[in-house]
Amino acid sequence: MEKRAHWILGHFDVANWHLDVYNSAYKTVRDVAVMDAIQPLLMVIPHFLRQSNVLKFEAPDSPLSSKLCKGTPQQTNGGDCDIFITKYVEYIHHKKISTMPNPLDMKLARHNMAVQLYKYTIEKPDIQCCEGIG
Repeated sequence: MEKRAHWILGHFDVANWHLDVYNSAYKTVRDVAVMDAIQPLLMVIPHFLRQSNVLKFEAPDSPLSSKLCKGTPQQTNGGDCDIFITKYVEYIHHKKISTMPNPLDMKLARHNMAVQLYKYTIEKPDIQCCEGIG
């Protein structure tokens, strides 16, 4: 997108051959630029799925349809799209995107994510964190 780094989320609904797109910064990264940027994906994703034989049905020979999801929470600065997209995934996974706080408390979101990652590492003792690095 014009040599700018920005995270967006695409939620692929396989059954309906559709991609929902979430933009966490529509005031700085215009929706039209996001939708232009995903056009190649609408063609490539179906191609890869057909070639990989991972689908349990015959994939349509057409690009994905897409929709930009409106009304989603927006970040308030230019450096939080990573945490926003991660939180979008969490809320979508739990089918609660409409309950995601707007604005999102970034300090609290980062803290919660750090706690979740720490807890996961403690609960999974077979994970060797950071060994051999350096």
